Order: sequence, then structure tokens, then C-alpha cells
Amino acid sequence: MRAFWALTFGLLLSAGPVFAQPSLQARIDAAAPGDTIVVTGGTHEGPFVVDTPLVLRGRDRPHLKGDEQTHIVAVDAADVTVEGFRITGSGTDLGEDHAGVMVRAPRVTVRDNRLSEVLHGVYVKGEPRAVVVENVIEGPPTVTRRLAPDEARRHDCSVPPEGGDCAVPLPVPQRGNGIHLWNALHSTVTHNTVHHTRDGVYFSHSDHAYAAHNTIHDVRYGLHYMYSDDNTFEHNRFFDNESGSALMYSARIAVRHNVFRNNRSQRGYGLLLQTVDESRFAHNRMVQNGTGVYLENSTRNTFADNVVASNYRGVRFTGSSMENRFGRNVIRGNLNTATVAGASATNEWHLDGRGNYWGPRGLLDVNADGVSELPHRTVDLFGARRETFPYVDLLAGSPGLSLLADALARVPDTDIPTLTDTHPLVEPPDHSEAEEAAGLGAVGTLGIVLLTVGAVALRRRVA
Repeated sequence: MRAFWALTFGLLLSAGPVFAQPSLQARIDAAAPGDTIVVTGGTHEGPFVVDTPLVLRGRDRPHLKGDEQTHIVAVDAADVTVEGFRITGSGTDLGEDHAGVMVRAPRVTVRDNRLSEVLHGVYVKGEPRAVVVENVIEGPPTVTRRLAPDEARRHDCSVPPEGGDCAVPLPVPQRGNGIHLWNALHSTVTHNTVHHTRDGVYFSHSDHAYAAHNTIHDVRYGLHYMYSDDNTFEHNRFFDNESGSALMYSARIAVRHNVFRNNRSQRGYGLLLQTVDESRFAHNRMVQNGTGVYLENSTRNTFADNVVASNYRGVRFTGSSMENRFGRNVIRGNLNTATVAGASATNEWHLDGRGNYWGPRGLLDVNADGVSELPHRTVDLFGARRETFPYVDLLAGSPGLSLLADALARVPDTDIPTLTDTHPLVEPPDHSEAEEAAGLGAVGTLGIVLLTVGAVALRRRVA
């Protein structure tokens, strides 16, 4: 009997390694196409490579921890899903595009993950039909730097008098983007939250994409968009960024039901268009930004049913933007309504005989069709002088200049740059929107102008 138990115990000892839990990478490598790998809790050391079509599903938010040298999860097989994880610790080399999840295969879904301490959050590289949905992405990763005591204190770090090493966030220019799509056709990006990255969502050469219900804040550009056509963006929120958006070198974009709010850097645009053509912008709200809408070298775009309110500057045109149409918009409560010096006369301020709502003053509606028989004129008193003498903006909104602008707006054919809406609306298309726009008040816009002028002056002084 004693010999039996000794033999049994010996067999159990020798069999111990057989029952050891395999690593997550080993489970991935052993999976067959179409398998679902369920990962429960705990921390799993990476990096990881997925080269088989499968579902990698986290339960109780397991932690995929990178080695801070490369991508945390690299997907090299089509039809893969990665969902339900906490993902941290990517490399920090922009030249290598290090990312929390690097997608290098078609039809990959990245869903319901929490990514932090990553360079790029999710990077889709040259593959179609990616789905990035319901993720929370926070940057940036930290790097160790030697700091003097004063600078270290700003990062809540204590060092000796001669200085020492501190973990500090990457500077904005060295950060990656929350979601980065390069040559990623027919991609879907919805219900994500991104903050403290470089740009929120970046599209490059990515046509036929759909982005909706994303929330982007505390980044450089909430939406950065280059060389991408035939895309749709709707129901997104971009706030507290250096700029809400920068749409560039693209055509046939549908941008609707988005909010661009409180984007207030020196060039704090709500909606910026640079060489954008034949696109439609409808039911968006650009409020409390440095500039609500900015157009440069952009043609044949349509703006309808938007609210542009309580910005420092409502609308800004350059002379290279032509054949754009604005109608049924609420444009009011901005410290400067419009900057139109040199703007092309080919731009129209009505759609099918219905102009924009600029406020209740000076309107006459004899036939009760909702359109005033008297044109609305906005005079750009400062014109190009703003660029040469930024301090002139301190006078914006002053009673004297407002009175002068009102008087000159009633005198046609002056040499002063003027925007003329020949069919202004007597009432806003939506009363609630107009009331909210008016209720935002002049205090916020005055703060914007002071911050903007101060930033310009400081930049010139430093230069």
C-alpha cells in the first residue's frame, strides 16, 4: 500500500506541468480559425500577435500589458474581434506607429476596450472594413526625463536640488492619435471616447468611412481629416480641444448633427475646411469657439440648418473659397459676425430663397412668409487689419463700433467688406436653438477674444 501511494504521488508530481495554465499567446497560437478565446480577469504579459481568424474576448476586463517596446496587440489575420480588455503599455516610437491595437488585416473589429498609456490607441493600416466601436482611449504614455526641481514640481515629482528623473507625459507633438485610419476604406468608427491624445480621430486616404456618436475632448484636433472622400460624420461631440476639426483636401463629405464646442486655442476653430469641395454640413452646432466656421480654398459646399453662436468670430472666409451656399442657419451672438475681406462674390447666403437668421433687428416681413423683404448686411470693419494689428480685436463688440457697423450696414455699395443676405429669416428655424444661442451671452465671447489676443501678443513677443 505504501508503494502504491508513493507511485501515485510521484505521478501527480510529474504530471504537474501538464496542467499548468498556458500563456495567452500560446492559446492564440493554438486556436483554430473561427474559435472564441475567453480570457477571464488578471494581467497577461504581452505583446500579442493574432494571426488566425478568431474572437478574443475579455471577461471581467482582463489586462493586456505591453512591453513598452512595440504594439500591444497586432492583428495580422482577417475577421478577428478583440473586445472587453484593458490594454496598456505600447511603445512610443512614432516612426514605427506603435499602438495599443495595430490592425493589419481586413474586417477586424475592436470593441469595448479601455486603452491607456498608448501612443496610438487603435491604428488601422491599409486594410478595409475595420470596425472600431465603444472603446475608451486615453493618452499619453509617460517617458522618463531628467528635470530641474521647479519643472519637476509641475509634474508632481520630487527630485534633489541638482535635479533628477521623473515620469512625464509625452509632449503633444510626440503623441499618437486616439484612432488612426490610413488607407482604411469602408471603416466604421462609432461610440468611442478619446481624450489627451494628439488628435482624436485621424483619417488619411480613407474613403467611404462612417463615424458617429464619438466623444472627443482635450486633444489637438478632435477630427483630423486628409485626402478622404465620400465619408459621413454625424452625432459626434468635439469639445475643449485646441480645434474641433481640421478637414483638408477632401470631397463629398456629409457632416451633420455634430457639436463643436469650446475649442479655443489661438486658432481654435469649430469647423475648419481647407480645400474641401462639394460637401454638405447640416444641423451642426458650432458654439463658444475661437472661430465657428472657417473656409479656405473650399468650393461648392452647402451649409444648412446649423447654429453658429457665441464664438469670437462666427464665420471666416478667404478669397479662394467660392460657390459655397449658406441657408437656414442661425448665426448670432458672435463677437464678430463674419470676416469676409476679399471673399468671393460667388458665395450665396440663401438656399431656395431662404436665408439665415442673424437676429431680430431691422427685419420687415410684409407678406408673412418668414423671409424679410429687407436684406441683412454684416460689415467687416477691421478686415485684414486683424492679422497685422491683433490688438484691434480688443475693440470688438464695443458700443461705438457696434453703432458704426449698424450705420454702415444700412449704406449699400461702400468700399468696406460686407456680407449681404438678401433673404434673411425673420425667425430662427428652431426657436430652442436660437434661445440657447442667445443665452450663451457675451461674457464667454469676450473671454475668448481676450484669450485669443493675449495668445497672439505673447507669441509675437516670444518670437
